[in-house]
Amino acid sequence: MIDPLNPRSLEQARKDAKLSRAELSAISNVHETTIMRIEKGEVDPRVDGTWAPIVRALQQCPSPQGAAA
Repeated sequence: MIDPLNPRSLEQARKDAKLSRAELSAISNVHETTIMRIEKGEVDPRVDGTWAPIVRALQQCPSPQGAAA
């Protein structure tokens, strides 16, 4: 699950949702390179406004853990 306050949680949340960077890019309308740079810690998405659409996109994905419960 994505921590809305922690950009470092993006990569694991994306993998948990079984999304590639390209797929997350498509559903969040955030460029794939930007997602990669966030995951690497090169940019702070809270500054440029890209964090909110990414968080919303991941929160809308069905949770694999929730499906098993």
